Amino acid sequence: MSELEGRRGDLLDQLNYLLDEIASLRSITSRLHEAQITNTERGPSVKQCYGSIIMRDRNEILPALEKLYRGKRSRAAKEVDWNRRPMEEILTEVEAARQSVIAAAGRLKPQDWTQEVADGMDVYQLLLEASHADADTLREVAQKLYRSHS
Repeated sequence: MSELEGRRGDLLDQLNYLLDEIASLRSITSRLHEAQITNTERGPSVKQCYGSIIMRDRNEILPALEKLYRGKRSRAAKEVDWNRRPMEEILTEVEAARQSVIAAAGRLKPQDWTQEVADGMDVYQLLLEASHADADTLREVAQKLYRSHS
């Protein structure tokens, strides 16, 4: 395996990490009161944090990847009032959106990873940025959940 293939594999593993986090989170969020996951006193709510991942995956990442192998962009998803949606539904949508991104990235040829797809970034850079944004969002969710128990 080449170094580039290894880096791509590692990055896809990082993107998959979100799916593991969602599975872990289900047992926690199912025991929380609705107010604990919709509180927007200190920035976006837990639901809105996950909604931001869904919107980024659906409106930025997936269309950029699909354009490489389909030659066209998919339609953008509309903004949603995430606090009105059930948490389980949101978590299911996060999983579906991320699985679509991972599948789309997996269909790309190795040479596609060096193609510019968005704002001067190639596929690797775009997905790495998404992985970093995931980490930031998961950190924010963890802090909010911790504060809701305090």
